[in-house]
Amino acid sequence: MSNIEDALYADPRLVGIYDLLNSGDSDFKFYLDRLGKENRRVLDLGCGTGTFALRLAAIGHAVVAVDPSPMMVNYAKHRPGSGSIEWIVGDALSPRIRKPFEVATMTGHAFQCLLVDNEMRATLRAVYAALGAGGRFMFETRNPTVQPWTTWNPVCSARSIQSEQYGPVDVFHQCNAVAEPLVEFETHYVFRRDNTRLLSRSKLRFMSAGELATELNAAGFRDIEWFGDWTGTPFHETSSAEIIAICHA
Repeated sequence: MSNIEDALYADPRLVGIYDLLNSGDSDFKFYLDRLGKENRRVLDLGCGTGTFALRLAAIGHAVVAVDPSPMMVNYAKHRPGSGSIEWIVGDALSPRIRKPFEVATMTGHAFQCLLVDNEMRATLRAVYAALGAGGRFMFETRNPTVQPWTTWNPVCSARSIQSEQYGPVDVFHQCNAVAEPLVEFETHYVFRRDNTRLLSRSKLRFMSAGELATELNAAGFRDIEWFGDWTGTPFHETSSAEIIAICHA
């Protein structure tokens, strides 16, 4: 049994099945609709395997894509269409990021990986500084009020995918500890072709919309639009699964 902290971002087998595990695109469509038809300069933070960055570039946006995982960035750089994108291993504070941008994005709940106040606040300040006047920061985080981690168990979260490279893979989550705002959980993977078993341990931070608003205002953002799902429904604290923020610089 491989036992790796955040193995999802370091093991080539898990990087290779990442897009299969995250195959929905309702979030991407939501953000693309709000970008509009005009080509823009976009900073894609926490780009992962580059799926959203590639979609942005394919329709004409100038994209700088950033992720702290060298393996994720390397995977993205070898995908078709990647040549027009500037790829950076790092985070929002990377000195290689050349501003200004018209839009900054952080998809895939990557914001929840900012676990401590200093890191989160430095990121928000850096994003605000990277945007030109009228720029927008678009991101999402899971709503802690609905306690999504209660379904992170072998019964509720179990699923299987079929990988062309690795064959069938069974996956489930197991929540281990809740000490709000932090939630610790494991993701278990069974590669059935050879019965390889991998374990990735992760930790996420959950913030309420009120807490987010306070931190965004402190970073300089003033006009914030709030949505609760990918159809554009307004955010409702007690029922919305997502906290989706469109923040204007």
